[in-house]
Amino acid sequence: MLKFFCTLLTLTLLSTLNVNAQVLTRKEKKAIKKEIKSYKKDPVKWVNMKDRHEDEVVNLKATIEMLKARLEAETKEKQELAEKLAALEAQYISLKKTIPSTQLPEGTVYQVQMGYYQYLDLLSFNEKLKTIKAEEVDGAKRYVIGYFPNMMDALQFSNDMKKLGISDAFVTQYIDGKRNIEFDALEEIAK
Repeated sequence: MLKFFCTLLTLTLLSTLNVNAQVLTRKEKKAIKKEIKSYKKDPVKWVNMKDRHEDEVVNLKATIEMLKARLEAETKEKQELAEKLAALEAQYISLKKTIPSTQLPEGTVYQVQMGYYQYLDLLSFNEKLKTIKAEEVDGAKRYVIGYFPNMMDALQFSNDMKKLGISDAFVTQYIDGKRNIEFDALEEIAK
């Protein structure tokens, strides 16, 4: 049985040599022949080597399958992220169009002139007057114009609006988007 096994091993290695003979150098051939002789002397060594190689092949196949699955998952995730990005970009473009601006768009547009005044200058408020908002309260609408980080700027604009004939103009306070009903600018200045 041992002779048969050795013969089989030798034939297998020699057939491998014949297939690769054209690409092997003399030194490589000599090394392979030496390795074959060592396996002839100790067939258990050859069986152990064969088992290690088979285990390594199984492990490599498992690694390949795991990497393929991971690649597929990452490809799917990348596709989902690309779709989300496209949706967010479309939403951004849509929202960008709704941002109020003092800049007039191209084409024909119409504006309402509030008056023509030689001594009233509201240019300093241009940056702060990008929004006009209507708030529904008890069946009526309350209109607020712009937002000012500084109470004194808001008070100055309120006084200028009164000069225009809007006698109901006054300063209101909002904290985190909620109106502070109890706020009174004149009381605040008096403090």
